[in-house]
Amino acid sequence: MDDKQLLRKRIRGARAERVATRTAAEARAHAASFTEQLTRLTQGLGAQRVACFVSHRGEPDTADYITWALDHGVEIMLPRSLADNTLEWALHERGALAPGPFGIPEPTGPALPSGATATADLLLIPAAAVDEGGWRLGWGRGFYDRELAALGDTQAPASDAQRGRPRPTVFAVVWEAEVVGAVPREAHDAPVDGVVTEERVRHFG
Repeated sequence: MDDKQLLRKRIRGARAERVATRTAAEARAHAASFTEQLTRLTQGLGAQRVACFVSHRGEPDTADYITWALDHGVEIMLPRSLADNTLEWALHERGALAPGPFGIPEPTGPALPSGATATADLLLIPAAAVDEGGWRLGWGRGFYDRELAALGDTQAPASDAQRGRPRPTVFAVVWEAEVVGAVPREAHDAPVDGVVTEERVRHFG
């Protein structure tokens, strides 16, 4: 088992323990803390379109944040996983979710054009860990590695919606204990612009 696998295993275990041992009141408090931090970030950036994720299996809870965004006129894009380990995105409408191939709730609306995340002001992505340099450790399937690579591919043809737009700001969303000194990384890995935890919003660079 390599260093990445060992770190993922440790974090997966810690998340499972947190879910198993926390009270309902603690779960609500955690969700409220993440909502507060995510809301603060969104308002601070003036973001009007956000690509987000639906939390699953001990991930930081994004449900209340998504509700807040819809209530305040912020468009939310959510991902659907495809057989080739890539993501497609759809605009989220309240209540329109169904389990995807990995059991994660996914949007049921029509798919947006390829490269849809380039039209977002803010991209919020899951991670196993983030280090002090802004490097992200994912869960190994590469869905978001490919998404970030596509955003950074200046040779790719831009759609009309993408032309002239800055790259979206990218933040990973993790538990405070998952911000570590350094994560193992490879040449294809891409850093994030910041991290959101239940305690803070931190900008890198």
